[in-house]
Amino acid sequence: MKITLVDSSSAELGSCLIGYVGGEIADRGHLVRRVIPARPNCFVQIILEGSHALHDLKTRQRLEAPQAGLFGPLTHYRYDMEVTGQLRTFSARLQPAAAALFFRVDPVTLVDGFIPITLPDGLLEQLRATPDWQGMAAPVDEWLKSLTAGRVCNDPVAREASRQRMMRGTVPIQDLADSAGLSLRHFQRRFRQLTGLNPKHYARICRIGHAVHRKELEPDAPWTDLAHEAGYADQSHFIRDFKALTGTLPRDFLRGQTPILRYPKWDS
Repeated sequence: MKITLVDSSSAELGSCLIGYVGGEIADRGHLVRRVIPARPNCFVQIILEGSHALHDLKTRQRLEAPQAGLFGPLTHYRYDMEVTGQLRTFSARLQPAAAALFFRVDPVTLVDGFIPITLPDGLLEQLRATPDWQGMAAPVDEWLKSLTAGRVCNDPVAREASRQRMMRGTVPIQDLADSAGLSLRHFQRRFRQLTGLNPKHYARICRIGHAVHRKELEPDAPWTDLAHEAGYADQSHFIRDFKALTGTLPRDFLRGQTPILRYPKWDS
């Protein structure tokens, strides 16, 4: 799997949008299955070519992904992604609270699930006709700006959730609450309203997510080093969290996975 990171061209969307991802899976002539680990935030996915399904490990159902969908945070390893043939997607990674602002949905209802969304007339065709990933950012920027009606994601709790993600889940929850100017109890309640997750679990997902993505991009990196980067001083604690959020042990995670090639390369 090859993914390309694309920046938004709109400063106006900075508080709501992390950035874009162009994704490609080549036709391998057989079914390709990828583990989908827990993730902290919502994203919008637009399928440009091909299709894919999600195998629900809980219900044993095979769910076809919509042409355009809003995907919520995942609290644990719940789905495998199944692809037959070529797949091309363009996705928007959303900041905390952005899903509610853009699509008027309660983030709690999106946890561990997804919903189809409607694209503006002509947007899908425009994206398909655009020859490069960077060129797709501008039309999607304009669509997302049309959904905000000039509002921004300026909630202090959402801001602290973004900071937690950027710091790989290592900021103490009390520090986040203090920075937001709220009591710990009020902060925890508001955090769940905005993200669908409690702040402690959100931090765990950020920490394990960092280790997972680093391993996918650098398969030879030792798990002990990645655990340390993610803020784990206790290797057994890391292994317990990893198993809970990815469904497997660290040593087994890449087994059977198609490798991820990311552009630009990991830079931190």
